[in-house]
Amino acid sequence: MKIGILTYHRAHNYGAMLQAYALRTYLQHQGHQAEFIDYWPTGHANEYRWLRKIQGDSLAQRMVNALAFCLTGIRRWLRIKRFEFFRKTYLGLPDEVRYTQYGSRIEEKYDCVIVGSDQIWRNHRTTMEYLGFDPVYFCQTLSHPARCISYAASMGVIRTTEEEDKRLRQYLASFEMITVREASLQQKLATLGYGSKVVCDPTLLLSKDEWNSLLPSQRFNEKPYILYYEMLPYEPAKHYAQKIAREHSRELIVIPATIHTRWHKEEQVSIGPLDLIHAIRDAEFVISTSFHGTAFSVIFEKQFVSMSAQTNSDRILTLLGQLQIQDHYTTLEPERLMPIDYSWTRALKDAYVQQSKALLK
Repeated sequence: MKIGILTYHRAHNYGAMLQAYALRTYLQHQGHQAEFIDYWPTGHANEYRWLRKIQGDSLAQRMVNALAFCLTGIRRWLRIKRFEFFRKTYLGLPDEVRYTQYGSRIEEKYDCVIVGSDQIWRNHRTTMEYLGFDPVYFCQTLSHPARCISYAASMGVIRTTEEEDKRLRQYLASFEMITVREASLQQKLATLGYGSKVVCDPTLLLSKDEWNSLLPSQRFNEKPYILYYEMLPYEPAKHYAQKIAREHSRELIVIPATIHTRWHKEEQVSIGPLDLIHAIRDAEFVISTSFHGTAFSVIFEKQFVSMSAQTNSDRILTLLGQLQIQDHYTTLEPERLMPIDYSWTRALKDAYVQQSKALLK
């Protein structure tokens, strides 16, 4: 079957690129001809343009931003090059984007189009304007009819108006099957009159061995270390990571959300997507404010804790709820954390993944 995948395959975001790789790879392993529909509108692309980093409301603010940009430029450039390497090498995508206009009409012919995963159904906003729900990610702009399903779709934080709900009801009618990543989105769709299933993130469709085959055999760091992966800045998580490293006399490695003007020796800011999972694989303990940091901690069977503000925790709680380890998510520093027994959790994860694969099949 020829399958087109609509997702955030060009985002300079660790989770976005890794989930895109996982879904296409899994489908290919099932014997399908799967490829990305290369839709990346200018509004998305502009979020990663260098000049955006020096914008500001005043001349003074622009000068401050320009100075910060100069101090971080080399580290930022190295990270961009590693993301671009992953895009070309593991996603097989050229530099030139096929569809760059918002709402582009998709010309290729597919037997099936899969929309997802990641926050593919969020309300899109650019720096200058609000665009709403993108019709492309709801199979509204296909030139040739195709079966359309969603896989592990997400809206992120769910906030919609009555007018947006009306639009969603219209758009969702295009789908033969709807699967989502978070229980909160499943509940939202039910209020719109649509049934859906909760499935695992695409990264879990590949086994630990399959991910490990992409990584070098040598350790990410010679000395034992605690890893803090900061997708979203969250001071309690940072403080807890420092505390754990200090109490256990371990080196602390930080993969930060932002590149700071002042270099900190523990920070790894210029790494690519595979470097991230390499760092998770070899860590003694992982503290993360990221959903995909949590997902890969589960895949590599690490001891971990996920910490964030409650505004964007549904996806983490849905995953941990499936594995019955919700206590490994918290908004505050945990006073006592029981070790995860993966001999029990592994069976729950495998059942969850098999149910998700069965729905895809």
